[in-house]
Amino acid sequence: MRVEAVNSLGVSSAAIEIPWGGAGGDVYLDLRENPAAIALIRAARENSPLAGFLTAVNGAGSLFSTARAKVWEESASQAGAEFTFHSRVDLMFARTEFNFIPERYEDAVQRLVTLWMKDSSGDTLSVRMEILPCAYGDSKKEGAALRLTLTSRSASAEQARVRWGLGIVRVQQALLFVSRAMRQKLGIDNDGD
Repeated sequence: MRVEAVNSLGVSSAAIEIPWGGAGGDVYLDLRENPAAIALIRAARENSPLAGFLTAVNGAGSLFSTARAKVWEESASQAGAEFTFHSRVDLMFARTEFNFIPERYEDAVQRLVTLWMKDSSGDTLSVRMEILPCAYGDSKKEGAALRLTLTSRSASAEQARVRWGLGIVRVQQALLFVSRAMRQKLGIDNDGD
């Protein structure tokens, strides 16, 4: 898996807001508070690996919470070109105070890079991690968030989607592993959320 990590905290054009609202009526859904709201996310309804990812990453054993998720595909525009399938998930820490400590995000990204650098599965999958500036709540308190973009490539659209599905499960496993390691390092009890 190819891995790219970017810190965009000083880039105002990269800023996001949580909670957010979209022009098409889409809004932020707190999946920790209301796990059943996954059914309201079209991308999760149409892609069961994403629904599983959202359930696990917003679960009690995770330090993370999702803010937004989307998927899209790109068709090969030329003969012999590859098809790609993408997902983008914006994450924050479930423990509110961590969202205002950039070092927590840097630690998580470094741990993910270390895990994925051991992966020898080739370049049909790539993941881009970007630490973004984020405005939280009505007061727009400045903090950080993490965007993960997973891309799979293949000669067929169906194979690209299957590879992406396998890749999102690996991303989920890595996030839960990193979450567990960070809980141990910080002395956080699972039930203490």
